[in-house]
Amino acid sequence: KGKQLLKKLCLKDKDWFICFHARGSLYLKNKFRNRDLKHHDFRDWDINTALKAAEYTASKGGFAIRMGALVEKKLPKLKNKKIIDYASLYRSDFGDVYLSAKCKFFLGDGCGIHQVSQIFNVPEAWVNVLSIENPPWSEKGVFIPKKWWSTEKKRLLTFREVLDTKISYTTEIDEYDKAKIRIIDNTPKEILDLAVEVNERIDGNWKTTKEDEELQKKYKSLFPKNSLCYGFPSRIGAKFLRENKKLLS
Repeated sequence: KGKQLLKKLCLKDKDWFICFHARGSLYLKNKFRNRDLKHHDFRDWDINTALKAAEYTASKGGFAIRMGALVEKKLPKLKNKKIIDYASLYRSDFGDVYLSAKCKFFLGDGCGIHQVSQIFNVPEAWVNVLSIENPPWSEKGVFIPKKWWSTEKKRLLTFREVLDTKISYTTEIDEYDKAKIRIIDNTPKEILDLAVEVNERIDGNWKTTKEDEELQKKYKSLFPKNSLCYGFPSRIGAKFLRENKKLLS
């Protein structure tokens, strides 16, 4: 059944692919029609910002399959046939599980569907992570968080400031408004950089540096033993840390 699905997607047995997904509000709106859940919308992000990562995958010979049970927008019409809008054109419950289990890695933000890949020990690339105390719980996971802009201080908050204020725990947009904090999504380039790192790590081509390892240790040292994620096995994106060293101060 899985091979029939891949054939429908124009993939051959030898082809490899990634899955990519962006959290949207339509799923919750449909699931809980009698509840106003707009306060969760700040957790969403634009699927189009992952297209550079999808194009990179295609350039390496792979396919990029867009996932999602209910999506608000289709992918734009693309000339690249290796980028497939499965969510809009082919989606099924079986396909969701099969593709998530068989992909080379899953690029997303850690919401529901990504847990399927975790079950099957598939490498993960999480972007737009809002709670930095909820990273991937797998050694094969690499992630990058959203950023927190203080309208009061007129600068980005450091990781330590975010942890001290407990702001990343909240699921209410009103709490961010009260704290005078604006959430900044990851850029297409940041998402691309993460996809490159994860892909090269899987292929054995990623070259880490002494600085990268020191930055990883410094980031993980921010979380004390009583932290929810103390000792987490995943990594924060190497290039993201290099370019945002000030957030570690």
